[in-house]
Amino acid sequence: MSTDEPRTEPTQPRPEALPQAISESKALGAPMVVRGILGVAFGFATVFWPRDAASPKHLSMGVDIVDILSISYLVLFAIALVYQALRSPLSVRTAVYGQAVITIPAIVFLFLADQPAELRAAMSIWALLHGLIELYNYRQLKSHPMASDFLIAAACHVLLGVILIFGDGFGALWILGFTGVATLIAGVIFIIGGYSRISRAKQIAAGKETFVNGLPAAETDDPTAPDSPDAPDSPNAPDSPDAPDDKN
Repeated sequence: MSTDEPRTEPTQPRPEALPQAISESKALGAPMVVRGILGVAFGFATVFWPRDAASPKHLSMGVDIVDILSISYLVLFAIALVYQALRSPLSVRTAVYGQAVITIPAIVFLFLADQPAELRAAMSIWALLHGLIELYNYRQLKSHPMASDFLIAAACHVLLGVILIFGDGFGALWILGFTGVATLIAGVIFIIGGYSRISRAKQIAAGKETFVNGLPAAETDDPTAPDSPDAPDSPNAPDSPDAPDDKN
């Protein structure tokens, strides 16, 4: 009997861990899809936004237009980060809020930016800080499935920050182009990762429902458990007389 007790102990936490995995997957999946759609939309906007063409070989874009596009993206991005923070595990919730907060000084500097160098400084510092915090989120969520999505997003933003820091001769169009590429790559990764998390959560939920329903069914069979011994008891004595009674 003493050996049976430790055997039943490990089986009890397993059903309790499954709902946590499902809820975390669902919670992280939806914000990732939102962030991914936002990044892809901004990336395509940087590609298809009209350019100022002095000649077909020399395209340019004004700093004020890049400021408006970048500010609009950062405002929506901050809202998406707040949404993600509300649904994130406690281990990374503060860090995600921090990612939303660092967009505020970037937006302020973009409002004041009149030269490409000022625009480059604002976007590079934001990209570096955001990427480093994203790397911290990856380290905290490393044990979770598909945590590499955050690592790829962190690498994209850190690389963007490094490129912009050393891009002394970049104009507004180059700055917007590199930023759009980084957000587009990270956005695609987040859309795929978020959708995969939601799909996996649904699959786990479907498998868990049958599995857990079976376990409670066995546990709820505790009232039926006496019925199971009744079945063997019936063949022992009462069933043998019942059979001839049926024949009669």
